[in-house]
Amino acid sequence: MKYSLSLLLVLSVSISCDRNKVDPSVSSCTYAGRTLTRTTQFINHVPATIIAVTSPNTPVISFQISRAGTSAPLSSCNLPVAFAKDRLNVTVSGYLLTFPGMEYMNLSPLPFDVTDVKVRL
Repeated sequence: MKYSLSLLLVLSVSISCDRNKVDPSVSSCTYAGRTLTRTTQFINHVPATIIAVTSPNTPVISFQISRAGTSAPLSSCNLPVAFAKDRLNVTVSGYLLTFPGMEYMNLSPLPFDVTDVKVRL
């Protein structure tokens, strides 16, 4: 009985830990034509504001995510259309993205894959 209980405990822990692994698969997001992969850096429920990026004589080009307390904006890959509104306060979760050679570049916005977003009041 004691052996069975220990075995059950070990199996349940190993199965539950397996679900929390980062999926390193290629993201559907691209950045300047480059294919991106998820990093292990997961941003979880961070307060942010959606900002519309415009250019003179053109409508909105894209949206960026401005996190509270940081100056580096995030790209808005996989941001649902319902949240694509200028100056919308949200709580956002997702993965920072990378590609080979990115560590030698000065990028803005940082590549980011949105996995969850909620309106913040």
